[in-house]
Amino acid sequence: MGKIIVIFIVFVISFATQLFADSGGHRNPFGVLTFLPWNEGYNNYMYDSKEKVAHAIQLLKELGVSIIRIDFSWTQIEKVQGKDELSRLDYIVQECDKNNIEVLGVLGYSPAWAGGRWNQPVCDLKLFADFSARMAAHYPQIKYWEIWNEPDSLTYWQPQDNMVTYTALLKLVYPAIKAANPGAVVLVGGLTTDGLYKLKSMLKNGAGQYFDILNLHPFVDPSNPQCVKTMGTIINNFAAAVRQYGFDKKIWITEIGCPGIDNSSKTWWNGPAQSEEEQAKFLKQAYNYLLNDPKVERIFWAFFQDTPDHFYNAVDDFGLIRRDFSKKRSFMVYKDIINNGRSKDVQGQ
Repeated sequence: MGKIIVIFIVFVISFATQLFADSGGHRNPFGVLTFLPWNEGYNNYMYDSKEKVAHAIQLLKELGVSIIRIDFSWTQIEKVQGKDELSRLDYIVQECDKNNIEVLGVLGYSPAWAGGRWNQPVCDLKLFADFSARMAAHYPQIKYWEIWNEPDSLTYWQPQDNMVTYTALLKLVYPAIKAANPGAVVLVGGLTTDGLYKLKSMLKNGAGQYFDILNLHPFVDPSNPQCVKTMGTIINNFAAAVRQYGFDKKIWITEIGCPGIDNSSKTWWNGPAQSEEEQAKFLKQAYNYLLNDPKVERIFWAFFQDTPDHFYNAVDDFGLIRRDFSKKRSFMVYKDIINNGRSKDVQGQ
């Protein structure tokens, strides 16, 4: 009889767990932006061996995140028209699978053969839609796809045209991905803190039906005592704009972060760089707020690892770990948050 009761209890727990997962809930909403595909001169051959990739994935597993955000860069995958090179990404996705880490794939950037620069959309948008469909078909185990990164930013999308071309791109890519993998979920390209009016332009032009999740990068200045309140206002304004056009989208924060570097005079776009201790404190503050916002479904810290001499400012020091894989204070704080399922109050820390 006792054995039957134990079996029944295990069944109930298993059923409840599956029910929770199937309902769209995420027991682990924690993610990071990491650059595992990077192995080019412009990024200093950051992961120039499988051993480095494997080391990073083991540290991700130790950290406890459920999902990572990585580039599926058209510029690197199809350097020669008609020939996709996927062996590196195949290895990364396979290793993540082995370690129960989901992947959010960022589809973006134009190859040289298509004309123009990497951050200019190609004239024939269908070429990018075809590329996106191939990726969704090749990686059926990847559920989440993001269309470009920060298309509202001049850095990543030129020329800026109030999101007219980006909206046209979404209208082609969304059905292409869904046809290739009906279970796929499509995120709008992460929008910057200043992207509210460009989101409204997208929605006005019919983009609301062509993405499933609203994706934001609400960076704030950690030195401002009101920084968390400011972050909340940014998120609320974006959510209100979506509701205004009749949609109710879950929100993912796929980049939130700040530098963490000691004994430095380096700066970033929000001013002087934070120390490693200040970075850890801000991480705790940010997650304490975001985990209590029912609109926010997943949260990705940017970055997992420092990127020395890539951005040439304190953005290179956003990592939870250093270039040599040693851990910063923020790694341990994030690990504690994940282990406890929520952020502890920062007061008195």
